[in-house]
Amino acid sequence: MVFLAAGTLSGCSAAPTPSPHGSSEPAAEATAAPTETPPVFASNEEALAAAAAAYGAYLTAGDTAGAEGSDSWIKYLALTTGLERDDEVKTKKELEQNGWRFSGTTSFDSMTVQSFNPRPDGRWEVRAYVCLDLSQSQKVDASGIVVSDPNRLARWPLVVTFKTPDEISQQLLISESTVWSGSNFC
Repeated sequence: MVFLAAGTLSGCSAAPTPSPHGSSEPAAEATAAPTETPPVFASNEEALAAAAAAYGAYLTAGDTAGAEGSDSWIKYLALTTGLERDDEVKTKKELEQNGWRFSGTTSFDSMTVQSFNPRPDGRWEVRAYVCLDLSQSQKVDASGIVVSDPNRLARWPLVVTFKTPDEISQQLLISESTVWSGSNFC
């Protein structure tokens, strides 16, 4: 069994270098271990599953988020980072200043991974095309009267960017959500 292990490990040994003392015996030279972080997601399918779960949780939390500062609002914001968090806070303030809120449920009916890559800071980024469905959601005033534009789109083509909070996490946070500028793919 020792011979099997030695034979298995022989491919991992460093290349011999001449001994510094001039002897004919080669000496092994130490090399650094690889430092590249392995991918957080092994495939597009894994990245898609994580993104779909994160986005579904984000929409559900958004549908039930209460007033700014409430536990449900804090839970909702915890699913965001960066520009998305900033935009959500700004939108919430505007809604509350006007006495408006959203009512109903928001969903998505398709998602395709555009890319998933490591970022220079070590975190991972997943970009996805998403069809956001607002057909069951309305902006209403304090008395429940609909103030949404009646001609608004019910389904929006988005590019959503997700980021992991660190180098090894598979948790995805929504970091940006922008309307697709090309043809409506929804």
